[in-house]
Amino acid sequence: MDTPTKPIIGGILFCNSTSPGEGGKINGLGFFTSFLAWSFPTSVRIWHAVLTLYDFKERSVEILCSVSVNNRRKIKLPTAKIDFKIQKDNYGLIIDIPLRHIFEQEGLHTFYFNIDKSNIFIRIPIMVSKLPWPQFNSKQLEFLKTDPSIPHSFRINFTCPKCSRPFIFEDSIFPDEKLADGVLAFPQSGLFDCESCETKLHLKDIQGQLRSSIKSNVVNFMRGGK
Repeated sequence: MDTPTKPIIGGILFCNSTSPGEGGKINGLGFFTSFLAWSFPTSVRIWHAVLTLYDFKERSVEILCSVSVNNRRKIKLPTAKIDFKIQKDNYGLIIDIPLRHIFEQEGLHTFYFNIDKSNIFIRIPIMVSKLPWPQFNSKQLEFLKTDPSIPHSFRINFTCPKCSRPFIFEDSIFPDEKLADGVLAFPQSGLFDCESCETKLHLKDIQGQLRSSIKSNVVNFMRGGK
């Protein structure tokens, strides 16, 4: 009598985004092995885990994901049951798992992926590190003033995750610039209380990402880039 085979997790990769490819393939963009943040808690980070699964005979699977911080207690991440068609001669599967998480602190974060609450799992250690706040020196500021074609401010549309109220926040490298009507300045503390439901919104990490992008553009232009 044949012994039933257990499914095998072949491996897993993290990336920024995915799209479906031909013949059951998955295209991934922006693969990474660490997270970088400008402040904690971070904004909601959204990414994908691409997992390979072998010798699996069912037509649906629930992949459970959890994370532990610095080898302490595990926190469950929301995932969904994944349905798919299994080809008759198909030995392996590629599964795209969308993930989202707010990182509360830097340090070693270990992600665990289990199949249907079984003892079949894989764990991925990811280091979360804090980046220095992007500052502009006098030469970079002067360069921005002399070349108006380079963006020196940014806006984001932000929706409260609890009540869905929309907000518009703006930041400029030159703090004396006036804001347009209906536009809010990023709070100095990085925390903003939603006026409708009082949910605390963490904005410092997003602000750091956008300021860093502007600084990269300035440095590139000063070096003669386009």
